Amino acid sequence: MPTARRLKICLGVGAIAGLTAFGLVRVHRSRRPALLAEPAAPADPSYAATIQPLLDRRCVVCHSCFDAPCQLNLQSFEGLDRGANPVRVYEPTRVEGIHPTRMFQDAQTTSQWRDRFGFFPVVLRGENASAATEASTLLRLVEQRRRVPIKTAVNIDEAWSCPRDVAALQNELSLRPDKGMPYGFPPLGDAETRAIERWIHRGAGRPAALQESDVARSAIARWEAFLDAPDPKSRIVARYIYEHLFLAHLAIEGVPNEWFRLVRSRTRAPAAVDEIATVRPYDDPGPGEMHYRLRRVTETIVEKTHVPYVLGDAKLARLEHVFFSDAQWSTPSPAFPSYDRSVAANPFVAFSAIPARARYQFMLDDAYYHVRAFIHGPVCKGQVALDVIDEHFLIFFLSPGGDPAITHPDFLPSVASDLAVPAEGGDGLEAVYERFKVDELSYLRARTRFLQRLSAPGRTLADIWDGDGTNRSAVLTVYRHFDSAFVLEGAVGGVPKTAWVLDYPILERMYYDLVAGFDVFGNLVHQVSTRRYMNLLRIEAETQFLSFLPESQRRAVRDLWYRPPEVAKILDVLEPQYAEPESRVVYADPAHAKDELITRLVSQELPRAVVGDGDPIQWDGVTSTATGPAAQFESEARRFVKKSGAFVGAFPDTALVRIDTGDADDALYTIVRNKAHLNVDFMFLEDEERAPAEDTLHVVRGVVVSRPNLFLRVRAEQVDHFAADVVALPSALSWAQFLDRYGVRRSDPAFWNTSDFFNARFAKIDAIGAGILDLSRYSND
Repeated sequence: MPTARRLKICLGVGAIAGLTAFGLVRVHRSRRPALLAEPAAPADPSYAATIQPLLDRRCVVCHSCFDAPCQLNLQSFEGLDRGANPVRVYEPTRVEGIHPTRMFQDAQTTSQWRDRFGFFPVVLRGENASAATEASTLLRLVEQRRRVPIKTAVNIDEAWSCPRDVAALQNELSLRPDKGMPYGFPPLGDAETRAIERWIHRGAGRPAALQESDVARSAIARWEAFLDAPDPKSRIVARYIYEHLFLAHLAIEGVPNEWFRLVRSRTRAPAAVDEIATVRPYDDPGPGEMHYRLRRVTETIVEKTHVPYVLGDAKLARLEHVFFSDAQWSTPSPAFPSYDRSVAANPFVAFSAIPARARYQFMLDDAYYHVRAFIHGPVCKGQVALDVIDEHFLIFFLSPGGDPAITHPDFLPSVASDLAVPAEGGDGLEAVYERFKVDELSYLRARTRFLQRLSAPGRTLADIWDGDGTNRSAVLTVYRHFDSAFVLEGAVGGVPKTAWVLDYPILERMYYDLVAGFDVFGNLVHQVSTRRYMNLLRIEAETQFLSFLPESQRRAVRDLWYRPPEVAKILDVLEPQYAEPESRVVYADPAHAKDELITRLVSQELPRAVVGDGDPIQWDGVTSTATGPAAQFESEARRFVKKSGAFVGAFPDTALVRIDTGDADDALYTIVRNKAHLNVDFMFLEDEERAPAEDTLHVVRGVVVSRPNLFLRVRAEQVDHFAADVVALPSALSWAQFLDRYGVRRSDPAFWNTSDFFNARFAKIDAIGAGILDLSRYSND
């Protein structure tokens, strides 16, 4: 076994302690002294109409969320006014956690951000408008980009210096004149630059406060009344719903372009929201009143953090039905659960009073939302977390009637203590993964014994949830693109190498491990334990899928997922003997049972209303509904999709393609490089576990990426030649020649127009799910 692999296999508490011993930098939850007070921002009606849209198009594409360089978040006036901070949120070697710096939560005013966390301004204001304009580093960086040409390549992962004033900035630019903004992209135009300059000269004013529509206010009142009901059952249900929706961008049915967050507040309506900011949604809100409120989202929506959830009258009625009228509570007055972490961090303990059937149905009803929540997560990027999943796989769900956690009320209480997630232990050594690995093994052995006592029969296709006949969440497709991932409803991309079947205990633990219990500001122990626990949950979900295959085939399929042989042997230790009985599914060709099972589920067993029209590019037998050049493109794409070859290696993780007919409604596609892995069982040195000769390309309708690596434009007259040019790479056609024909390089004068088109078209295709695309991973070619 190679030395590097042995080191990875052995990585655990000892490795964490070893890293600490080698001198990891400690980042304390410290406060910095306040800067000198600045004048309050005046009102400026032009900000919302001119400045924020400009920032959205040219700056938010990199400066958003926690991975914004220097924490300069430009999704809102408040973020721009807050300014910059040199502390890195993404610091994988952090021994001590840092205080969260979440916009609109951990501080409410610019002075609080400056006093408590050491943020400093990038835009100044004062009595001397000309001096304030000259001293604003944001404008200086914009002008620098206009003076200095774009370099051919940029280091997208470099550590940023964060100069606090113009003098420090000039020092930096004398050494790195290419550091103007937008970094590595074409400069802003004359009109855009002058708009920023005039805005600063006027005093860098703020926009008017947003006002909710009458329809929204009425809906908010109904939802807040539902969530704030005082009876014991309602209080527990409201807490459960809040912990699952705290990350959501809430849309109100029939109210476009108004987004909200569900928060805990010290005040009830009609008073203004006074949000209680805690690290995790199940942390103790403290003494005093606490009410659930809907708080308006005032920042631009970016796709990489966008997890939408639609509120409407039908949804409200459904929740009433699931949790109350159809739920069989064991007691009419259940006790409100403690906020002690030993209880609150374990949903199987905290919410044991809510019938398990109701909890699972709630998650199934919006399975797309819940999976999207832990795929996007409370982070902006997550390569160390995301390398726990394959590049392409399908997710199915166990039907409530086939899940012993639902059908046997005594089962979950008997194993609840084994279902804790690492966040229960906080950031200290008590959170270390090995304890939770033991708990996981204990749970799976108990589950096996329970099924044996029941003499449970083997699985049938009826044990796969059918979406209750209409729910499109019943089968989901996940694509991973290095440090981001994307979820789609339906089966896209053809038969994958792997698939999951999630039951209620797996689904709930994934959510509490990756979302409710995860702290991006936490330390190394917390982040490592979270990732490694998710590794166990993935194995459990894969094993549940394997239980539908003939027993004689399960090991062979699993061994293809975990190569080389020594990795499969490790699983024999990590993976308990998940003794599911022999499957009762009858296969035409047992030797290819995995592919047959997935194909039957997608094409025959699940209702058409659930699976939709299907993927006509990768799946055989699906008729394309496209017309014109788009239809021709899809037909030609079948020449290279899901085929290995040298041409695959030329492509980045993702490329967005426009079939350019000159129409604003041109068809969009995403070319995905589906990278093959020998296994995804280890945290580090991912390239060592790669199998690039097995890589393939997928072509998917629409946008299926948060961080595109490349824009391609295929004109109508080029469609017939595009596939031939793809397969000619790299021998008969170089990548540079290919980009000359189809690509939009960073230095292309048309770059921003192309970016604007993709964002606008995305919003038109998916008004609820779309957000600004992140360009921080755009190709250097």
